[in-house]
Amino acid sequence: MKKWSTKDIIILALIGFLFGGIFLAAGWVYAILETALTPLGYAPFANSILFGLWVMAAPVAAVLIKKPGSATLGEVLGALAEMLYGSFFGAAVLVSGLVQGVGSEVGFLATRYKRYDTFSLFLSAVGITLFSFAYKYFQAGYEAFSVGMILAILIVRFISVFFFGVVCVKLILNIVNKVQNSGNK
Repeated sequence: MKKWSTKDIIILALIGFLFGGIFLAAGWVYAILETALTPLGYAPFANSILFGLWVMAAPVAAVLIKKPGSATLGEVLGALAEMLYGSFFGAAVLVSGLVQGVGSEVGFLATRYKRYDTFSLFLSAVGITLFSFAYKYFQAGYEAFSVGMILAILIVRFISVFFFGVVCVKLILNIVNKVQNSGNK
């Protein structure tokens, strides 16, 4: 296992601090979206539409730190920061953060922590989607929904996680690489 440096720990703390604020803001957007979708009978989609925002800390931490455990720690620290900032979801975000972080970690573990590219981000998105959906299925009582509704929620969740956890994370990584390379000239 690779040793963690002070730089890694500082980057991880900054990721948690930054994404905790993003997660908190996403909670307010979620409340508005859920309120708008409730009269239509589509309130469960609010979580899935925005879900990718809540999981970005894990893949960002993984691709920037490139060490086993960084995805899980990044997501849990983001959740902790969200909770400390005053999330109306309370301490429940810590459990969600752990589930999401482990789901992301599985994607990088599948490549034995040797790849930190679009493919591993895709595997991370699949892991996040499946782990978090299984947790939410039991936590929110999705078994009461029709099979069609359950599949629709799962598909929307995956699209959100793919967009934020693969496309946006790849854009962030490209920006970080450009900044790093500009210092080498």
